[in-house]
Amino acid sequence: MHNSVLVVGTGTIGEPLTGLLATLSKELGLDEVIFYKHTPRKTDYPLVEGLLRKGAHIASNKETHKKWKEMGVDVTYTFEEALDRSKIVADCSFERKGIENKEKFYKQRQGKIQNFLAQGSETGFGIPYATGINDFVLEDYEKNKFIQVVSCNTHNISSVLKNLAFGPDGPQNGNGNKCSLVAGKFMAIRRAADVSQASSFIGSPEVGTHKDLRFGTHHAQDANRLFKTMGYDLAVFSSAIKIPTQYMHTLFFDLKLKEETTKEEVMKKFVDDPYVAITHKRQSALVFSFGREHGFYGRILDQSVVVEPTVSVLEGGKDVVGYCFTPQDGNSLFTSTTAITQWMSNDWEDTQKRLKCLDRYRFDEV
Repeated sequence: MHNSVLVVGTGTIGEPLTGLLATLSKELGLDEVIFYKHTPRKTDYPLVEGLLRKGAHIASNKETHKKWKEMGVDVTYTFEEALDRSKIVADCSFERKGIENKEKFYKQRQGKIQNFLAQGSETGFGIPYATGINDFVLEDYEKNKFIQVVSCNTHNISSVLKNLAFGPDGPQNGNGNKCSLVAGKFMAIRRAADVSQASSFIGSPEVGTHKDLRFGTHHAQDANRLFKTMGYDLAVFSSAIKIPTQYMHTLFFDLKLKEETTKEEVMKKFVDDPYVAITHKRQSALVFSFGREHGFYGRILDQSVVVEPTVSVLEGGKDVVGYCFTPQDGNSLFTSTTAITQWMSNDWEDTQKRLKCLDRYRFDEV
């Protein structure tokens, strides 16, 4: 079997993931990177041509090949041919399409394709996963054939919980480390749309509803589901509001703990976490601009950017509040790349060595 990966979809995660894997294919141990593009559109020609120049190969349905040819694109594979060549499939298609693809295409190919992953919107696709939190799910690749990379805001929430609600060793599989969380509340202040999206923008703030009476929005529920893979059932609740910006999501957190702490102890935990960046900037535009200049595809690959001036330990020492920016969709990109690289090598030490090529895009301070 080739060390080939098929990325399905070229949206806000699929396009940069394909570009990252193709650009760094040698470093990551990949023989071939294929991306599936469903519809030939003239407006998407530069995107396709850019990915082809990076060394990726395009797959599309057979009936679209003539249209692609008229646009000047030579399609390498049909979708079925791409599936048959691939060791790993990374589904980055639009919401719920990944679940549909699993039922229609992936389940019947479990014996031929080693592993499958989908993104944050595809709850139920597989075991929730975030790099640095529950890496053990990648160890038994035969048992855990399907994983769901959690959403960018769930990465951020989970990063805060990992650092503040557990001891120095963080959460451990089998509930092996004491959890000091009494309750955690989060407010996801969401951007209206990605800068690449021409629709979905709004002219005023739009508040979300609490569809689940225990968790509020799906963000806390997804974080709870992630930590449940290690045996923890966390008391977390989230709300969401969408605001008219295209820069970054912002997360407010309020954690009530069983034990007293100080701001110095809190910040040391964040600083010591290789997946967290610190910033003294209080405007998301400035952090976004830094990522545009210094990130991969303009993205910061850390899980969270903690705003140091906003972090406070309230009177009594058991209530920690603060803000952090969400590096969308950089944290999901890094987790997806970690899973793909580990599944290719099945050697965690080798995976860590290969991922060092991305260290320059994860920052201690922004």
